[in-house]
Amino acid sequence: MQLLSENIEIREANAADANLLSVLGAVTFYEAYFEQDTAHDLANYITESFALDQILSEIQLPSVTFFIIYRSEKAVGYAKLRSDTTHESVKNESAIELQRIYILERVFGKQIGEILLMHCLETARRNGFKSLWLGVWEKNLRARKFYKKHGFQQIGTLEFPYGDSVGTNLVLQLNL
Repeated sequence: MQLLSENIEIREANAADANLLSVLGAVTFYEAYFEQDTAHDLANYITESFALDQILSEIQLPSVTFFIIYRSEKAVGYAKLRSDTTHESVKNESAIELQRIYILERVFGKQIGEILLMHCLETARRNGFKSLWLGVWEKNLRARKFYKKHGFQQIGTLEFPYGDSVGTNLVLQLNL
């Protein structure tokens, strides 16, 4: 576990953390989108994407790394890096995807998201990647502002199907 300040720690998740990641994933995704999405689509997406078996299978992949961030020894968010994916608009062959980064709403404004993002960027650099890319829902203005503040540039779009809905994600990239 990496101690970043007297009350912030980040550690890489393993199979023993699957339950925690499942719950963090469901709660933070719901908090992020419950006002915009239909309850049916949101519930189905969460049930499929954050099921314990799904999280366990993802943790086992060598191309996937999960991080959990703790504040005062309480898990308040997580991130997921994935090295085996790309998008046609990504302009660097040595790129890694930040597939998920979510924190609990109760810690918004406490620099938790910034700390976790910086940890992911440093991990990507340390592992030899030259850029980091991600998809962010076009209507998620808070997240878009966050990424813009940290230097990400839009390079494309992608469709994000879930349930009966299809959203448009902006593809953003940051050169490392």
